[in-house]
Amino acid sequence: MLALLEERLEGRDYVTWIENRLSLVNYDQATGVLYIGVTDFLKAQLELKYKKPIEDAASEAFGAPTKVIFLLPEELNDIKATTDRSDSDEIIFNPRHTFDNFIVGDNSRFAAGMAQKVAQSPGKAYSPLFIYSTTGLGKTHLMHAIGIYILEHFPKLRVLYVSSETFTDDFVNASINKKMPLFKEKYRGIDVLLIDDIQFINAKDKTAEEVFHTFEALYNSGKQMVFASDMPPKDFLGVDERLRRRLGQGMLVDIKPPSYEIKVAILKNEATLKNVPEDEGLSNVISFIAEHIKTNVSELLAAFDRVVAFATYMGKPFTKALAKEVLSDVMKISGSAPSSKDIKKVVAVYFNISVSDIDSKERTRSLSTPRQIAMYLCYDLAKLTFPQISKDFKKDTSTVQHAYNKIRKEIETNEHLRNVVDEIRETLLNDY
Repeated sequence: MLALLEERLEGRDYVTWIENRLSLVNYDQATGVLYIGVTDFLKAQLELKYKKPIEDAASEAFGAPTKVIFLLPEELNDIKATTDRSDSDEIIFNPRHTFDNFIVGDNSRFAAGMAQKVAQSPGKAYSPLFIYSTTGLGKTHLMHAIGIYILEHFPKLRVLYVSSETFTDDFVNASINKKMPLFKEKYRGIDVLLIDDIQFINAKDKTAEEVFHTFEALYNSGKQMVFASDMPPKDFLGVDERLRRRLGQGMLVDIKPPSYEIKVAILKNEATLKNVPEDEGLSNVISFIAEHIKTNVSELLAAFDRVVAFATYMGKPFTKALAKEVLSDVMKISGSAPSSKDIKKVVAVYFNISVSDIDSKERTRSLSTPRQIAMYLCYDLAKLTFPQISKDFKKDTSTVQHAYNKIRKEIETNEHLRNVVDEIRETLLNDY
């Protein structure tokens, strides 16, 4: 897997984020999940930029669709404890995906309530339970929460959680190797079956028929079934009609996108779980992320984790400006960059001069330095070209280039100037 990643990623990216940094904890063949141990700082970056390439490489290396879960050091023991409670080493749930850690709002109250009822009375409440929503809103979290609760409170029950891809692979392998009795024992001889991404079952092969027969066997035996999908059964395309009807007859619950208030609550809970002390700066970061990431909770958490990791690693305080800077490459931030007029105004206020002073031809140091800083920020922050800046400041392009190069070089060695530029930059990022 690592060899594949080294081939596919740029050398600097591989060395910085992958090489000698990943600890392969466990590969669960039944669920198609690869557990990888990482540091807190590393996890945020991997979740945002490298999870898909790692999953693609793992899928090729293991010869089956593979999902990746990154585990922090403190989560490794929880994983082991969870698996030790089961009679099978195939069941591994993310220990953070419990009911306690699922933030309930109007968008998810019914789904969470039904999931808890199923977990508290497996096979007696609602079977099947069918959870659907668009990607990243918490379906898998609730599936794991159900599994974890049942394992803790009903340790004698046999629980199996798989993706539809894993079910398909198991069925195909059993058919080829003439091991169907073992397959049926695995899937029909259990008490709780949870299948994720059920919408991928294809009616054109025999897998859908086997899902239907498995469904019938478990249903008639009073066992608990839970399915998750990104759409309700009525919208399935290419799925066996009998299976579609059976799934539609269960308890259907959906999770809608969270409101701003719920997103804030989710991020505050994440801060508590990570022992991040809440202050005004962190509140500003949480508000900023909740405002700009509209729907996907997974992206919401990944963005927050990245800002926390960056601030901690770099020793910087939490600010809205920091969040903008760290997340600029992974999310579209509404609003435009500050204009040259905005930059001139903020620089003028900082140095207690007027905008007309910046635009003047005066070359005294008290005016030339603010002017050069303004030109530097127009290029570095507002991403204006040298000709554009030249026009806005009524200066030659060579003058603008000289100003930019001068400030860029001086801030590398002049701590006072660097602090001044950073303060002005933060003001602009906060206000525009």
